[in-house]
Amino acid sequence: MARTAGALYALVFLAVFGYGEQAAVGAGDFTHHEALDEEDKFNLFWKFDDEKIEFEAHVQTTGWFGLGLSPNGGMPGSDIVIGWVKDGTAHLTDRYADAKAQPSMDESQDWELISGNENGTHTVVRFNRKLTTCDDKDRIITEDTMRLIWAWHDQDPDEESGANGPSYHGTNKGVRATRLLEKIVPDQTSSVGTTYTVDFLMKNVTIPDYQDTTYWCRVFEMPKLDSKHHMIKAEPIVQPGNEGTVHHLLLYSCKRKENFTMEPEEHPGHECHTPNMPSDWEECYMGSIVLAWAIGGGDIIFPEHVGYPIGDDDDSGYVLMEMHYDNPLFTSGIQDTSGMRLTYTPELRDIDMGTLEVGYEVNHFLVVPPHVEEFTTAAFCSAECLGAFLEEHGQPIHIFGVNLHSHLLGVRLNVRLIRDGVETDIVRDDNYDFNLQFLRMLKEDITIYPGDSLVTECVYDSSHKDSVVVGGFGTPQEMCDAFLLYYPKFNMARCESRVNAWDVVDYAGAQEYTFGEYDSIHITAPAHMVNMSWEEAMDSVPWTNEKGLHFSEYLMNSSFHSVCYTNHLSTVDTGAVENWDARFPRGTRRPKEDICSRSAATPTPDGPVGGSTALRPQLAVVYALTMYLLALVMIMNE
Repeated sequence: MARTAGALYALVFLAVFGYGEQAAVGAGDFTHHEALDEEDKFNLFWKFDDEKIEFEAHVQTTGWFGLGLSPNGGMPGSDIVIGWVKDGTAHLTDRYADAKAQPSMDESQDWELISGNENGTHTVVRFNRKLTTCDDKDRIITEDTMRLIWAWHDQDPDEESGANGPSYHGTNKGVRATRLLEKIVPDQTSSVGTTYTVDFLMKNVTIPDYQDTTYWCRVFEMPKLDSKHHMIKAEPIVQPGNEGTVHHLLLYSCKRKENFTMEPEEHPGHECHTPNMPSDWEECYMGSIVLAWAIGGGDIIFPEHVGYPIGDDDDSGYVLMEMHYDNPLFTSGIQDTSGMRLTYTPELRDIDMGTLEVGYEVNHFLVVPPHVEEFTTAAFCSAECLGAFLEEHGQPIHIFGVNLHSHLLGVRLNVRLIRDGVETDIVRDDNYDFNLQFLRMLKEDITIYPGDSLVTECVYDSSHKDSVVVGGFGTPQEMCDAFLLYYPKFNMARCESRVNAWDVVDYAGAQEYTFGEYDSIHITAPAHMVNMSWEEAMDSVPWTNEKGLHFSEYLMNSSFHSVCYTNHLSTVDTGAVENWDARFPRGTRRPKEDICSRSAATPTPDGPVGGSTALRPQLAVVYALTMYLLALVMIMNE
């Protein structure tokens, strides 16, 4: 009986303390992981719920490590946690930085230590924090792109702070942009009975060394199918070494056409929008967008109830892949064979999905003046365009994912829905990163009905610029776009708008002018502006931050050209819904809920010390098992 009781007590010990050891050492229960440095010395694991986020840092050091939430990648303004393990005891301190110096201790210690250990090479510490702490020294953790700063040192601090606190990290530091609160769509391809893959790859493209931006096009023949299939996954294939050159790509479904121009298999393709590119390739831009991918995006996995249709009546059998190459240093000798791998299946999912582009029409009439910290521009998809295609479709559409896109000046982007005079955010990133353009899966699908309008808004920081930046395809130029993933698929491919050019040039003081080929301008009055180019005319304005803000408001109250584009299956007369004198749609924005004021007015009981709601179900199981085993021991000892 004593032996049985001892064994049961051992089980109780393992149930309680073995679980704690697994929580401290293992990373298997986390949903997200990222190596913060290039050498894999600082690995961060995390998971989150609606209230808290929980981290586990695995750092190749036997000293201290630091992790910070930074507003811009620097130390000032950062919310920082520093952890270490000394003599078998884990330590964690909540800090903040006002300058490039040892961060100060926060009076409110909101980072909570769960556990920690170290061996001969690594320190492992698990800790958590509420997403919103209502501490003005803490940064709120949102769905925005977050800049994580990190550091470590090989020695433990003698004290938590002061002269004997954490020593200077030296070169063991860095910054990483990531999205902490990212919704992950499970990869269901392994559970599908029959799948096939097809690779669409560039063919030894030589990247020009005389321009910083190159758009390269190649046409591919789709798999010949006897019936409709669904594409359910797309994986980027980036040639090793070209990760910084391959920036983004779009895949267009070409229009159905007899004798479509196909180059030989060994042909590399053509630079897009140039005379060498076959004219019928240009027509592919008027087809449906199959998918959009950009740097930092990773695999595109569709939810299990939707798939992109191929092999049906809308499939012409050809797609055009447009690749954006970035070569800011004008490096010679770069060749590329990157592209996408598509996974498709004959096992059809419930609904066909599509991709809808909504944004500012790409041309140099988009003007971002210099010396402005927050210059706002926006575009819209009109209720007339949306309504015409939705009525043809006979049902609403549902948005489930969004790709936001601007160039180097973009800092805050959002897409909004306007319905019955009320504006609602669909997706927003107030900390946008040009080099981390990922697909944002929505927590809940957004339904779009006839009468609705969609707005894409971009805020740029041009405070470091000395001349205007105009819209265009080049990386040094600007864009303002969003790619909406939705279902069920309908016949509109793009929906865009832009401020009319005459409203823009009037602001610069031009009095008499005409527009020529390729949106060129010929100014004849006043005398000091005669023969100025578009950029020269806009640069002639004495720009200041205040002048730029005034210009932004002026443009939003000007006239817009709104237009939408269809595929070959539609009967909608797009000319009837095109508008050259449209006004920007506006609505009332709902005020954001002030969580901190609410919590101050109505205190709520604290949860378990050091705990996370993400762990409570597991702790409940451990507790129940422990009580059961203790009861069993007591019965057997009677």
